[in-house]
Amino acid sequence: MKSLLAILPFAFLATAASGHVPSLNASCPTNIDVHADEGGPVYINGHESELKASNENYYEAIHGNITVSLSINPDGTAQVSYTRKKGGNGICKIHHSHFGRMEKCPVDVSEADRARFPACN
Repeated sequence: MKSLLAILPFAFLATAASGHVPSLNASCPTNIDVHADEGGPVYINGHESELKASNENYYEAIHGNITVSLSINPDGTAQVSYTRKKGGNGICKIHHSHFGRMEKCPVDVSEADRARFPACN
């Protein structure tokens, strides 16, 4: 009973933090497709995954033997990578990403990156 009471507050935090997941589509090597709706859920190859939040900037989506790591950079851009349980990992290519929190243009955005930030145009 004590262990259940100790875990309960952390389970709530993980659920509450999932509201910061950006909307994105990505493809990873070995035919892994990732789709996330803003705020979750995250789908791996069309299957809804178990979403674990370490903090509001880092999430892991798990389905079967695949774990997809999603990290949010300070400028609002995302990075996606994957790991397979029996070996294999890599960086995924993001095809579309939208993060609701990016309402302003970052101060340090370069001219080359302006197309990724609608608020800068």
